[in-house]
Amino acid sequence: MPMSHQIDCSHLSAPHVPGATVLSINATERWNYSVPATPPFLLSPVQNLNICDVTVSLTHAGAENQVTVKVWLPLQDWNGRFQATGGSGYAAGEFDLTLGPTVKNGYSAVSTDAGVGLNALSPGSWALNTDGSVNFDALIDFSYRSVHDMAIVGKELTRQFYGTKPKYSYWNGCSTGGRQGMAAAQRYPDLFDGILAGAPAINWAKYVVAEQWPQTVMQQELTFPSTCELKFFSDAAIKECDEMDGVKDGIITDPENCLYDPLESVGQVIECEGQKITITNSTATIVKKTLQGPLDPYGRPLWYGLNAGAPLDNLVNTTTEINGTRTGNPFFVNDQWIKYFLARDPDYNTEQINYNTFLDLFWQSYTEYDSIIGTDDADLSSFHHHGGKLLMWQGLSDQLIFPGGTIDYRNRVERLMGGENRTNDFFRLFLAPGVDHCAAGTTIGAIPNDPFEALVDWVEQGDAPNMIPATINDGTQAERIICSYPQVATYIGGNADCAASYTCA
Repeated sequence: MPMSHQIDCSHLSAPHVPGATVLSINATERWNYSVPATPPFLLSPVQNLNICDVTVSLTHAGAENQVTVKVWLPLQDWNGRFQATGGSGYAAGEFDLTLGPTVKNGYSAVSTDAGVGLNALSPGSWALNTDGSVNFDALIDFSYRSVHDMAIVGKELTRQFYGTKPKYSYWNGCSTGGRQGMAAAQRYPDLFDGILAGAPAINWAKYVVAEQWPQTVMQQELTFPSTCELKFFSDAAIKECDEMDGVKDGIITDPENCLYDPLESVGQVIECEGQKITITNSTATIVKKTLQGPLDPYGRPLWYGLNAGAPLDNLVNTTTEINGTRTGNPFFVNDQWIKYFLARDPDYNTEQINYNTFLDLFWQSYTEYDSIIGTDDADLSSFHHHGGKLLMWQGLSDQLIFPGGTIDYRNRVERLMGGENRTNDFFRLFLAPGVDHCAAGTTIGAIPNDPFEALVDWVEQGDAPNMIPATINDGTQAERIICSYPQVATYIGGNADCAASYTCA
């Protein structure tokens, strides 16, 4: 039943935040407020919001930080629930872009900048102190401390405004937001009743350096493939493995068992932008090593690679110079992490990384930062004890966060928590074939329709999801189902574009 507020927006008082000091609180009523569409984060505008818009500024003893927390409280029709929202890249929050849709659905909502600002593309403004050392206070805020603070602030202001605590509290985030959700589950297990962690950037200290691997391989091969060539390899893998599931739909359902070898395509002539190009051994080697993932000098895997059929144009990215030559163009997350946190030099040239340097950087990152930003602790016993529910999902064609790392995490939790059934009591993983990072980018697969709603039903009704309905957004609106790991959506006959033609097996 929708609820209304008990006090005026202007009468909210500063919340008590353990470990922090609140510097200021400002609250304003906004009627008919709108948030404009801002792709890729917000695809359509959110309009006619009536909210109490609260901004809280806080700091921590001994840290020269100033963290901004924004809380939006519906002036009408609060649904009794609270939802914290996550960020992306190097931003811990999106403010209006996530608060708008959340409040529209009746939730009180919170977002934070973690004191590091809202620039998702670079940590340049906060990563280093003036003496060139790493700003560990800022990194701790970005990694986990701000998740605790924003939840405390948001829940306390919700209680003040409506005169009652939220009946249920949720976390909702993808990528960095997914990692933040896992930080809550591991470090602050009593903060949330339910956590939705999409494509979570756990294993950060390892996977972010692993994202640099394709660029290193290109530099060593002195070969920089065009986008057209890269698409050829993704398409070739799909062509070879598409029908393994009995349906020809351009989607590899089980990429782990797709044995496509890029070297098979050497010598093949393809057409790119009106020119005929012959696939070389060097180009095929780059793709093969990208799918394998980085190796140590003895050929042992350091981390996972991309799945066969996944798009390659973010990590194997190149740029064309004015003179027509192509060079490597690293993805911003790995490029900035190496420059600021490993080399501690904004001018460090990542093109100079060879296989030996890569190995050094990989282990440096893990050794120095895993304990701060790793977020891959498999011990979720306290979260389970507090009754929390965790729904994690990821696209199997994610080209930024390697799905193998996510699957490895789930398997490690199972081993620690006493097996599949016991783990399924509180943690379910859903893998979406053909879906790119957070359902953006080059997504050809079926996107889960509403994993957050599935989480709410699980928390509030005890309805544990075995599958989530999904839709292919290519104009056909073909239906699929995404199954709880380790089950896979299996075609049982009938119209391949209808969800009823699939079962979890």
